[in-house]
Amino acid sequence: MGLMWVVLAALLFGAGSVAQAAAVTALDDGASLPWTRLLRHPWFVAGTVAEGAGALCHVAALQSVSMAVAQCAVSASLAVTAVVARVWFGSRLGARRIAAVGVLSVALVGLAAVAGRTGTATDTVALEISLAVAAAAIGFVGLAGAVARRGVVLAVCSGLGFAACSIAVKLVDLSHPLAALTSAPTLIAAVTGALGCLWWTLALRHAAVTTATAVVVVAEVVPPSLLAPLLGDSVSSWFGVVAPLTLALAAAACVVLARTGHAPVPARVEQEPRVPVAA
Repeated sequence: MGLMWVVLAALLFGAGSVAQAAAVTALDDGASLPWTRLLRHPWFVAGTVAEGAGALCHVAALQSVSMAVAQCAVSASLAVTAVVARVWFGSRLGARRIAAVGVLSVALVGLAAVAGRTGTATDTVALEISLAVAAAAIGFVGLAGAVARRGVVLAVCSGLGFAACSIAVKLVDLSHPLAALTSAPTLIAAVTGALGCLWWTLALRHAAVTTATAVVVVAEVVPPSLLAPLLGDSVSSWFGVVAPLTLALAAAACVVLARTGHAPVPARVEQEPRVPVAA
């Protein structure tokens, strides 16, 4: 069941990302993004619903498999995003970007392979304080990236927000549902999840959807996977060797994708009629 939730989350995350990117591309005129129209755009609504359903599947996976394995849903969504974006936008990835996506996916799956079984964190107070500090940092750095219009910075902040949200969800005690709704991990998960969604939407304005997704994947998958022992998950003896190698490969793949990526051209600009020179 845990692997089934992982696969469903990957499909929903990948399809939802492309749908949201299509809405942002259609409404962005290069100078401003009409948020009221964006929130009502059918593709953005459909993408948000798909992302929300994927998040629920991800939460279900976190209850039955280790953090590293559950995060594979995010890495697998990169391949789904690449395929759907190829069909939807008609843009070719190129040999280097396809190789980078392949290396990134293999590296993150390798990280999950050395993970053990899921467990329960013991020192939750220290983790909650760390997550609250991380949420503040993600908010301020993301704001700076939005002002500077840095798509990669926004994607990193989005991925870290989703990573903090996953860790917070892992700390929620579901044995008491009513108390869990007002607990500190639940509030942190709500704030970091909202920040992740906000910075993700803005990142789509300044980077191609595959590039933005790749950066988000690394920022979202690697930190929680490396923190698996602190979250109570068991790891194999190879974890200390595979984890740093995975981080290096993932970072290299993201550098390749960031250098070869390009920002999507707004559909409104492409559809403007050309005025004759005589007129």
